[in-house]
Amino acid sequence: MQDSLQAGLIQSSYTHTRGMAWLWLVLSTFFFGVMTLWSEQPWLLYYFVPAAYFALLYSSIKAFHAWRDPFNPLCLVLAVGFARFFLPGILILSGAKEEQIGLFQLMRLTAHDWQWGNALALVGMLAIVLGWLLIHTRWITAMSLRFDINGGVKYASVAGMAMGFAALMAFLVLNASLGVILSGEFRGTIIQEGTGKYFFMAYFLIAGSVLFCCYLLNKGFTWLAFIPPALSMLSYWPLGGRGRAVMAVAGGLILLWYRLREQQGWQKISVKPVYLFTAPLMLICLIFVLYVGSYYRGNADARAVSEGISLSGMWGYSKSAIYTDIGQLHSLAGAIAIGPAVLSGHSFIGSLSWPLSKFLPLPSRSAGVYLVETLVGFVDGRKWALNSSLIGDAYLNFGLPGVVVVMVLFGALLKLLYLKFRRGSIHIVTYVFATLYGVNMIWVSIEVWPQALTVLFCSSVLIWLGETLFNLRHTRVRVGRNATAIR
Repeated sequence: MQDSLQAGLIQSSYTHTRGMAWLWLVLSTFFFGVMTLWSEQPWLLYYFVPAAYFALLYSSIKAFHAWRDPFNPLCLVLAVGFARFFLPGILILSGAKEEQIGLFQLMRLTAHDWQWGNALALVGMLAIVLGWLLIHTRWITAMSLRFDINGGVKYASVAGMAMGFAALMAFLVLNASLGVILSGEFRGTIIQEGTGKYFFMAYFLIAGSVLFCCYLLNKGFTWLAFIPPALSMLSYWPLGGRGRAVMAVAGGLILLWYRLREQQGWQKISVKPVYLFTAPLMLICLIFVLYVGSYYRGNADARAVSEGISLSGMWGYSKSAIYTDIGQLHSLAGAIAIGPAVLSGHSFIGSLSWPLSKFLPLPSRSAGVYLVETLVGFVDGRKWALNSSLIGDAYLNFGLPGVVVVMVLFGALLKLLYLKFRRGSIHIVTYVFATLYGVNMIWVSIEVWPQALTVLFCSSVLIWLGETLFNLRHTRVRVGRNATAIR
């Protein structure tokens, strides 16, 4: 590689003295947090919370500096942690009154629950950083990233998009009328038995769109490359789940980022004036997408602010979304209110054993549904769930020891995945899906695991078909040309 990577070598992020200071800072803060949670002494929070915020901020800066990549998994996880847990935590614990309205009143959360829920989030995020740092590699050979997509995969990805779109339309039509789909009320529809297979086949749309995007980026068609992910997002929009809808677009943006970094030789990232414009613009676009999705689904708060989609409606949505939509701290506060280890690991058994759990009598329980059932109740008998988050899942299933083990293991797996990616051992599309669904698991729950396996399976099938069945035509053409040349 270029001189910016020290003649083809990336140095480990904590081999020097300052790197060891990072490790010891995280380690000491983490154990202080565990001691604080274990002792349940409120006065310790006044020392642990600021120390934890500092350690996580320092970790973000160090991870960015060490890898010259703000989109490495650790930085992405810490950014998600800030938006989902720390920002609402800072606002609520500083005296904001929004915790007393709407859903939070139904959950009957106390100041004690908010304080210790915030501490639980800090310990969980510190455990992820610790797991990342414990995977120690002194020198890493920097290889070219794997962007290669042959012509056969191009045709297979288009076929996958067509099949996924057809399956998605079949799932929608078989479960709801056109009026329900257009009104955004599909999330409240009772799913008919036997239609789940169409839902999982629809993941070929996401896999195919990202693969085709990668192919177009590899050929230099930057703007055209985002048409397939955009079509995938629009197709998934009627389901009401914005995270699933934007997955393909997020994957395309990460592909573009690494394509540009490869072309630039992984030079040091400097703050340019254009970044001061694009960063806020991207944040506004993200909030706008969330706002439109909330309005489309019939969110009461968004509709109360404005009769239609407008800047005032978007501003009103953003003020409440910090706590209830973008923010997710109330799930951890609810987990504290319920208590540790009440689900006996059933959430993890049911999700990690998928698809066997669909056929075998294995225990399975959704932590998000359990939170609502215990704290709020199902008034009309229709079940719904909160995003319990991976930290909340670990706490409700195994208690504080489970949070430590699960989150440290999660951080270590993210580091191993990233190392293989930077070494060129895995294809970038596989890495993008694994990273996005891993980060998604942080704020949703362990129940994202079946989705991750499904989309990885779909992308692997499309790559295999592209290299075999859809590649036969190209092979025959090459053989025919060689035979002509020999004559």
